[in-house]
Amino acid sequence: MTAFAHAEAALENKTVSVEIRSVNHKNLELSVRLPRSHAALEDSVKAAVKDAAGRGKVDVSIDVSSADGLARPFSADAALARSYFEAASLVREALGIDEPVSLSQILRADGVITRSFAAPDPEADWPVVESALLEALQTFRAMRESEGLALWADVSARLSMLLAQLVSIETLAKDQPVQNKERFLLRMTALLTDSGLPADSDRLAQEAAFWADKGDITEEIVRARSHIAQFMALAEKGEPCGRTMNFLCQELLREFTTMGSKSHLAPLSHAVVDAKSEVEKIREQIQNIE
Repeated sequence: MTAFAHAEAALENKTVSVEIRSVNHKNLELSVRLPRSHAALEDSVKAAVKDAAGRGKVDVSIDVSSADGLARPFSADAALARSYFEAASLVREALGIDEPVSLSQILRADGVITRSFAAPDPEADWPVVESALLEALQTFRAMRESEGLALWADVSARLSMLLAQLVSIETLAKDQPVQNKERFLLRMTALLTDSGLPADSDRLAQEAAFWADKGDITEEIVRARSHIAQFMALAEKGEPCGRTMNFLCQELLREFTTMGSKSHLAPLSHAVVDAKSEVEKIREQIQNIE
């Protein structure tokens, strides 16, 4: 599911900014961007995000800045500066140059003026990073839950349509076994009459019963209703269920496909096609549900 969240947290002289973005994906694909100095925190960040997201392509960007980054102390190497000056003076005299050696030239020499730098401690910064991350994840989860509710409203409406279509399919299919049996007996009787062969009534009755059974889709209807009931039960649990729902969609398609293969009536075939179309639409939405 798509979502975006941003949060900031500060502790002493450190400020952390966190951004989380996600788009639809059948599995969890997690990408974390951290400052190089804080790369050691990547596993901790991933663990926190995995607790909040089970599916989707999730990008996490974290920036850590220091309030005293521009106020770090400088130090001067006077001995090195003197050495530069004396060397530059010798060159000036050797070349007969009247221009004196300036202070700016000495200050630009490598190593004369240095800036002290204390390496960051990622573990010490983790509390403020975690604070910003958890705040962003709270917003992130809220957005995903809101989208999930909207998606489920659409899926639920389509499931209700499927139940209504099953009632229609059941009504249309009620007389199909009898019609199959009668159609078989009429054809076989005509063939035997034309060929002049004797009719075996017992064998005809067995075959007629077989063809009548091929038109019975009661079991498929019962299983389809059971799958829809499982859909509803999963939604009520309030737990991640996208993968299970995707499996149920496959099973529903299997049942309706079997109904279609057993159908010999045009209205029944059309009703089954309409039902399969609804299942496909549900399946598309399920890909976005965690």
